[in-house]
Amino acid sequence: MHLLSLIAGLGFDPAIRGILVVTLGVSILMGSVYLIIGTNTGARLGLLISLAGLFGWLTILTLTWWIQPPGIGPRGGVEPHWVPVEIYAEGQEAPRTPVAQSLPASGKIRTAADVLAQYPELASQVPKTPNLSDLAAATAPNSSGGTTEGKKVVPQRADLGQWKLIPTSEAGEAQTSADLALAEQGYFKDATEYKKLDVFDFGGNPTLEDDCPEGVGTGAKNLVPDDAGCRLISRIKKTFRLWHPPHYTIVQVQPVIKQEAKAGEAPPTPVADTSKPIISVVMLRDQGNVRVKPAAFFFICASLFVFFTLMLHFRDKNAWKNRASTAPVKA
Repeated sequence: MHLLSLIAGLGFDPAIRGILVVTLGVSILMGSVYLIIGTNTGARLGLLISLAGLFGWLTILTLTWWIQPPGIGPRGGVEPHWVPVEIYAEGQEAPRTPVAQSLPASGKIRTAADVLAQYPELASQVPKTPNLSDLAAATAPNSSGGTTEGKKVVPQRADLGQWKLIPTSEAGEAQTSADLALAEQGYFKDATEYKKLDVFDFGGNPTLEDDCPEGVGTGAKNLVPDDAGCRLISRIKKTFRLWHPPHYTIVQVQPVIKQEAKAGEAPPTPVADTSKPIISVVMLRDQGNVRVKPAAFFFICASLFVFFTLMLHFRDKNAWKNRASTAPVKA
């Protein structure tokens, strides 16, 4: 009765419940396998076979976790994020980051006004005062109402010093990180004091469009894509890539003209003050350590699998040697 009172007093909170569930699962699932093998091969040999099979299965499981870290399970605690490298005002100071120096100045890039003048039908698909990133989102392939020229409407990498123009719909995380960097370093009090302009991207892991540019198009939606071989090779390289190339992004902002909000009306649309310099936030992508813990589990399980397999191998060799030495000698 005293033992039952002690167990009832534990309350089975989540921590204790988890310990009991794992202990019970190991005892029943793994213990039952060991019991079956041990009754046929003996206690010691059955234990070696069970442990070798267990860690062989765990090696395959942890390899899967390494390739694609689980949502709930062993994974590193730092997710990929943007790290500010420097902030500079265009026209007042030159960027110190070498890759940022290759991005042409805003006056040397085709502006959003030039694009709208050539393609006036895009005016209904973008904000009132759009930037190039807004136009890139409106003219992306397969987007509703996109032009026949697709992304060729906006400046390409050859025009941007190998930088890539990022559509506004894909730049949310980078812009949020830039907002925090601007506030922490005292450039602005909050995001209402400036207008977000263009976002540029450089480096990083090659995308499918980079690896197989000819296949991204009309044949991409076929049951078997026209570039199936190229896509397979690209996927294999992406899966087993151990080191990531440096990945930079630049978020450009500009102070806005102060406008008085009228009572009962919507807040006025922010208008950039073109007399003020464009401020660029250069950031480097930190890939985090999400795969570090699954990789560590993989190497541990793989090492134990090899260890117990070798123990079985040398045990068999010794057993064969002993049987040969004790074999009866023919007359």
